[in-house]
Amino acid sequence: MSEQEKKTVGPELVQDVALDLKLAEFELQLAQAMRRVDAPEGFAARVMERADGPTVSSKVVVMRPRLRAQVWVGGAIAAMLALGAFVGETVHVRHQREQAALATQQFEAAVRVTDQALDKTRVQLERAGLNFGD
Repeated sequence: MSEQEKKTVGPELVQDVALDLKLAEFELQLAQAMRRVDAPEGFAARVMERADGPTVSSKVVVMRPRLRAQVWVGGAIAAMLALGAFVGETVHVRHQREQAALATQQFEAAVRVTDQALDKTRVQLERAGLNFGD
């Protein structure tokens, strides 16, 4: 027996053949499980009877009541959204008021600085002998 023949008859070949046999057995079982099976006698007639039978509206439908937790969770979400909108609006109004107050302070400071500068200029002009309508 040559070296090449010894390699092909080794344990790997035995494992490959065993795997092939297992796969073939599995495929055979799968084919048997998936073979066509005829419906029992009268099956089509029974299905048609049920289709022509009573409608769903004639049956009593039992509905389980909603859990109280589901009801109050919806209310809680709505309340949180309303509270969030209210707080957001309040913060926005406060911010606008603060900005208006700051603008007013800055305007008043600018008017004071301008008045002081004009007073100094008027005094200097009076010293120079120019008098503008008093």
